[in-house]
Amino acid sequence: MSKKLLVLLSVLLCVMCVQTVWADPVEDKIKEIFPDVKPDSVKESPIKGLYEVVKGNEIVYFDPVTGYLIFGEIVSPKEKKSITADRKRQLREVKLKNIPLDKALKIGSGKKTVVEFTDPDCPFCRKVGSYLATRTDVTRYVFLFPIPQLHPKAAEKAKFILCSADKKKALEDVMSGKHDNGTLELCNDPKVDELLKEHKAVGDSAGVTGTPLLIIEGTFVDGANMPLIEKLLSDDKAAEPKDEQPKK
Repeated sequence: MSKKLLVLLSVLLCVMCVQTVWADPVEDKIKEIFPDVKPDSVKESPIKGLYEVVKGNEIVYFDPVTGYLIFGEIVSPKEKKSITADRKRQLREVKLKNIPLDKALKIGSGKKTVVEFTDPDCPFCRKVGSYLATRTDVTRYVFLFPIPQLHPKAAEKAKFILCSADKKKALEDVMSGKHDNGTLELCNDPKVDELLKEHKAVGDSAGVTGTPLLIIEGTFVDGANMPLIEKLLSDDKAAEPKDEQPKK
């Protein structure tokens, strides 16, 4: 092997070593100061010396020199755009591409796609579900995401839906409140239990912390934000959705 090649390899190895040594201490320092924070990723932000820390759907910033964790947004000086908001959109788009739609309950065959994370006992989920049930132009991919801390019987109703031969009707009946009283007959099928766990895992990986959460034509909607939902499903291309506060 020539001396030039050896020198080149040595330089490349040194660069890799420096990058590894530089990257690891930042994450280690976060763990040391904030042991409860378990970031999904840590990378340098547009501001030199400040690091972007991603956890679920949230982005915060870390200064390894002072040890401060900073909550807020970075706004570009020229465009006056929120770099933080752009990064959140990018991260959500990546998560969207990784959602296994074949695991969801597929309802309808319309040209517009709606991915829906819903809790069977959530009143706002029921409001959104009732509206979407009237649309013939959508294909819904429904993931059942019961939150037992808020709705103790939601998991039972989710299992009932998955146990049913006609899952579409079972979903509509549950969301209409038809099964709010009385006892549900549940199947004893390990595949149903596994599918419900998979729905939960998909929601967790997509950063779902509350319901309803929708992805309409690639745009995330948190909560029962009906004006925004209607705009996103509108055929009027001039009706661009604005950033509106979600109603949960």
